[in-house]
Amino acid sequence: MKVLLIMLVGSFVGVQSFQLPPSNNIRVFSSSSSSPPLKRNVASAISVTSDTSSSPVSIFKSKNNDNDADSLLKFSSDVKHVLHNLRAMEFDPCIPKHLMGHHSSSLSYSKTWTLDDWEFHNSRKRYFRYLKNFPHSRLMRRIMPQQLVLLLWTILSVYLEDQFLSTYKPKIPLSALGTISTFVAFLLTLRSNQALSRLMEARALWSKVILNTREMSNLIASFIYPVDKQLALLLGRHVALFGWLLKSQLRFTKKDDVVELVRTMLPNKRDADYLLSQRQKTVAVITRIRQVLAHLGKAHKLTTAEEIALDHTAHALSEAITSTGRIRASPIPTLYTSHTSRLLVFYLLCLPPALHLSGLDGIMTTILTMVVGFAMFGLDEISHLFEQPFRVIPMYQMSKRAMQATADCFTCRPPALDGEKIVEDEEKELSQRELTSYWSNKDMSQMSDNLME
Repeated sequence: MKVLLIMLVGSFVGVQSFQLPPSNNIRVFSSSSSSPPLKRNVASAISVTSDTSSSPVSIFKSKNNDNDADSLLKFSSDVKHVLHNLRAMEFDPCIPKHLMGHHSSSLSYSKTWTLDDWEFHNSRKRYFRYLKNFPHSRLMRRIMPQQLVLLLWTILSVYLEDQFLSTYKPKIPLSALGTISTFVAFLLTLRSNQALSRLMEARALWSKVILNTREMSNLIASFIYPVDKQLALLLGRHVALFGWLLKSQLRFTKKDDVVELVRTMLPNKRDADYLLSQRQKTVAVITRIRQVLAHLGKAHKLTTAEEIALDHTAHALSEAITSTGRIRASPIPTLYTSHTSRLLVFYLLCLPPALHLSGLDGIMTTILTMVVGFAMFGLDEISHLFEQPFRVIPMYQMSKRAMQATADCFTCRPPALDGEKIVEDEEKELSQRELTSYWSNKDMSQMSDNLME
């Protein structure tokens, strides 16, 4: 009996001396509880046991989070999947053939040029080449309906004059028609200059897009990656998407054109769903960048100068969205366009009768009318094509360049300087070739030759 009593007291003292770890799942009993001390401590011991049994689950979750963490190798692999699978075509499939040409060797403003293209373009044989390829001219195909209507009207006007005005042929002074032709040529030239200026402005804005995405990626890799690798890679993925999202926004493509692209580059479903649900996806990218900057600034992980540099580049990207949107939404004034078209049609309708009544036979009248029509219709069509410059700018290839430049900023970091503090990185043992698997298999000299920006 004494032995039993001693064992009971010993167990009681052992339970009392047991220290409970702090946990929200442990029930705390007040001293006023009606439960006896032994029962209270037994209950506490049970609660501790149940809490420690759940610790393997939390450890498992943390391991899963570690496995789901982003890395340079994953980033490089996703970029490779986009460039080699989702966007593997060399030229933009959305550009019509009348702009791109039927052969990959065709010279076109809708693709980036290499040194071979420039040599072919500047060759002295270009005159013979243009004459030889005239029947296959892309511009000729565009204005063929107008030319056919003008040809039918010329033949009809010559026939009517020969049949009904054989005895009396009124004279139409060509000087008056020449005055009208001066106004028509002036209006067409002015409109073509306006269209070309819009094309040059749009092209310069896209060069700034590539410049600013590369600058933003460099700043992120230099300032944010050393202090927070995960946030840096998250921003890098968003910046890599910026060119593709802007292209989709300006080219009036389908809504699902970038879905697979976004879900590849943003493996986190919540991030991808947020971006795809936004009306302006490019603005959402800027919003995410500024959100991360605000978070790191409050945590005092960035200096004031670093914050200013990053925010200035984010502002430049936002300005590119507004500037390109202005060009896309605002055409050359339609009143100017309609007036030019009406005057052009009036002049071409009066030209065949005036030429034939001036003494030219039917064949020469037809030839001269068709030549003048080709010149004026062609100039008018060129101005219409370039008025909406985002249909002809090689945004597809430039978006690929921007994505490659963004990835290079993270995977092609220069060697550390003497005395520079090196950030511990588990991927430092990987070679640059392993981190740049998205590079083309072509020779680097050929690849670097086609970096038109």
